[in-house]
Amino acid sequence: MKRLISLLSAVIMIACVSVSKSRAYEEYNLSGIIGCSDIKSDSNSKGGYVCAFSGDTVFSARLVPDFSAYNFTVSGHIRGVSQSGKYTNALVFDDAFTNKYSVYSLDTDNGNVRKTSFNDKNFRTDSFSVSDNCVYYIKTDSTYAYVACVDLSTGRKTKINFSQNANEIFNNNGKSYVRLYDGSVCRLSQASSACVANTGEFRNIANAGINKVINQDGFIVSLSDNSREYVSNAEFGKVSASDGKVFIVVNYRLSRKASDKTQSVSIPKAAKAVVAYKNRCGVLLDNGTVCVYEPSDFQEKKIINNNNNNSNSNNNNNNNCHDSSKTDNRAVNSDYIISDGMIYGIYSGETVADFKRKTSADAVYRTDGTVAKSGKLKTGFTAVIDSKTYVIAVCGDVTGEGNVNSRDVTLLHKYLCGNAELDGAYLKAADFNLDGEADNRDLVLISRQKN
Repeated sequence: MKRLISLLSAVIMIACVSVSKSRAYEEYNLSGIIGCSDIKSDSNSKGGYVCAFSGDTVFSARLVPDFSAYNFTVSGHIRGVSQSGKYTNALVFDDAFTNKYSVYSLDTDNGNVRKTSFNDKNFRTDSFSVSDNCVYYIKTDSTYAYVACVDLSTGRKTKINFSQNANEIFNNNGKSYVRLYDGSVCRLSQASSACVANTGEFRNIANAGINKVINQDGFIVSLSDNSREYVSNAEFGKVSASDGKVFIVVNYRLSRKASDKTQSVSIPKAAKAVVAYKNRCGVLLDNGTVCVYEPSDFQEKKIINNNNNNSNSNNNNNNNCHDSSKTDNRAVNSDYIISDGMIYGIYSGETVADFKRKTSADAVYRTDGTVAKSGKLKTGFTAVIDSKTYVIAVCGDVTGEGNVNSRDVTLLHKYLCGNAELDGAYLKAADFNLDGEADNRDLVLISRQKN
């Protein structure tokens, strides 16, 4: 069952070290981390982690498979943090006169912190990685920005050159990688590199599980074989893949995809980060609370069977399933939800072509009955799938205009005050967070989405 990590849980032991102060959180609430501007997440072979820094303090937490959270302070200026397996690393600028930098490595199992220093200049301090006791960073004192490596045990320095600029260094599952100007990703060793994937030119990336990253276009790219998988509607960086399953947060809903099956649950707040380890998923909410979801927390969603639609319909009726979360079906090959003759979970901007590609719909019709061959989907449109007709509800498009604007906010506000009527697909469109009700939370979300 879903576990909400609470104050009643056991307190982690405090670890004291000479180089800095490191303490365990006394409650399973990460209010320190959510106050940071850039939260990094990483799901690797040791677990699912989040880390960040603010001022002179580094924050780190393991959300799954078990909980461990620490913070520690430094005397210099923190330039960035990076996760490598169970170690949270911080790059700290110590002394401008000697160009001294330090790497602080926090062991998230026990809170111990190790400090190692080196000297260098003319390098980017916002992008680094630590693996096999080596720190990698980008130098800018040559025609093309290249990667420098310092062995923290011996102090030996090496350089790795490329025929184009190195744009970003990151760590995935304990290994260091560099993303080049054209989107190529190379795995790094002390004095060499090997190209393993391409994430697309000018495309930002974020970790999405072991040997996987996601680019800003929504493609999960494998660092093992360069294969890719598209994830629709997902927020960039809030996707985590583990053991053949992909966990995705969209607004107030957490979905788990495995092959052709998608299962979903509602989450109580907006998510700041999502990490997965094997079959468990940890979600850091924007109020600092951590929720952990087990396989049993996901209600099973039946895929529409092209040959057995009638039997599926009869089974739903015989089971007396009044809770929509238990009777929702997934449109074929899509993330949309079918229930009570409606298709929803569609977000503003989706086109007729997108919809037909994802659902294999035979046709889409406007509210006046004419065929819609192109353009944006609008609430009130209908679609024919396997000879059955469904009404389309676009999240936030309460007025049926095909976008989300102030008129949608006004109409929903009137409805909530009892001064307007909403029903059918238009009422379903008002349920922006897909929790089964149109309420003030949806009003806030729609007001943020308006364009």
